[in-house]
Amino acid sequence: MAGFGFRRGGKSAIDEPLSAEQVWSRLLAWQTRREHTQHELKAKLSQLGVTSELAEQSLAKLVDYGLQDDDRCAEGIVRGQLQRGRGRRAIAQRLQQKGLAAEHPALDEQTENLDWVKEAATLLQRRFGDTPIDDPKAQAKRVRFLQYRGFSLTQAIEAMKSLKSN
Repeated sequence: MAGFGFRRGGKSAIDEPLSAEQVWSRLLAWQTRREHTQHELKAKLSQLGVTSELAEQSLAKLVDYGLQDDDRCAEGIVRGQLQRGRGRRAIAQRLQQKGLAAEHPALDEQTENLDWVKEAATLLQRRFGDTPIDDPKAQAKRVRFLQYRGFSLTQAIEAMKSLKSN
């Protein structure tokens, strides 16, 4: 990436370790592109060969300045996954992938008034339109689709029932 002094590829054996200023510069660059969890930032620094002590110090500084917050990051992940039509299971899995607790408070806060069956029905309507759901193959296809998106079997069946009754 031009302007940041980054190069593609990994570190070679002859590279010098990154200084504290270089680590800070990288952290700022990453955070300005998108919100990262501490887990993600530690992994990125580790790939660059940064010592765990320097990584911890730099991350603590980032948190102290309010530039990194796992709770804020979790809220963004949950919000983004909801906008993409993901169910609770998929959102929890995404949080875990990012190094956060699957049952993060942000998940409960943003989904407490959410009707998951209605969300699943809306997603089915958007994906499949008004095509009939009478065929067992079509039903199975819709259930698989919703389960892949993180909805439970019960939610998928209830969503199909609600579409049939409309």
